[in-house]
Amino acid sequence: MSNKSKREAFPPGARGAIQLNWRRRLEETFGFLEQVREAHTISDLSESVLRYMVRFGATGLLAGVIPPVGALRGEQMSHVLLDAWPREWSLRYFSRGYLHRDPTIGLVRRVSEPFVWREIAERCELSASAHHVMHEAAEFRLRDGMTLAFSTVERRQIGFSIAGERLELDPSQRDAVGLIAAYAIGRAVEICEKSVTHQTVRLSPRQHDVLRWAAEGLTVDEIGDRLGVSNHTADTHLRAVREKLGVTSTVRAVAEAFRIGLIA
Repeated sequence: MSNKSKREAFPPGARGAIQLNWRRRLEETFGFLEQVREAHTISDLSESVLRYMVRFGATGLLAGVIPPVGALRGEQMSHVLLDAWPREWSLRYFSRGYLHRDPTIGLVRRVSEPFVWREIAERCELSASAHHVMHEAAEFRLRDGMTLAFSTVERRQIGFSIAGERLELDPSQRDAVGLIAAYAIGRAVEICEKSVTHQTVRLSPRQHDVLRWAAEGLTVDEIGDRLGVSNHTADTHLRAVREKLGVTSTVRAVAEAFRIGLIA
């Protein structure tokens, strides 16, 4: 198409509207990056990033360094950088070892470009266990997703995923998600380096027991039954653990506890 034809296809008014919309998106994206920079905890950062992704249909996100093949549950969880997955799904995912069967993790290890989950079956042959992981994720409204792969200077791979019932992103929005994901991961690493690893965290024996059973994937009700205490008491102990570790989710508390050696 000639330049003249292009000008005729986009009259001055339309070109102006496109430029204005593009500028507005750019300003909005950079405004959000400033919010990311001001986040001081992993929980705040995760929630902030998810609030941005909601506009595309996302209801959850997870990002972390891909652990080596064969890594045990504790090591897997210690690699999490951002966590806004449904709590019950995160506990099930790590307690049942789904990471080693997750086809999105397999693709992150192989590719560098973003991919949507609808493309996975076209890119690789899915095993029965991989199908099972994706089917269970859909039970938690994580049916349609997008994953981005990053590499650190040490050549460690990082995966960043958002998902919901149905994602709607045009190419420019995918670029914005990629920019925000990269920035958020960098900020998460900064926060982790300054976090509880430099503090002494002491738990009571009962708090340690509750945390250990939470790491096994048990719910509050199940923990209460296992320890012979009320559900309210078990929940109170879990809240105390989260406060001491400076997090707002049980999944993140378990990850932090593994990371600093409170549980193994």
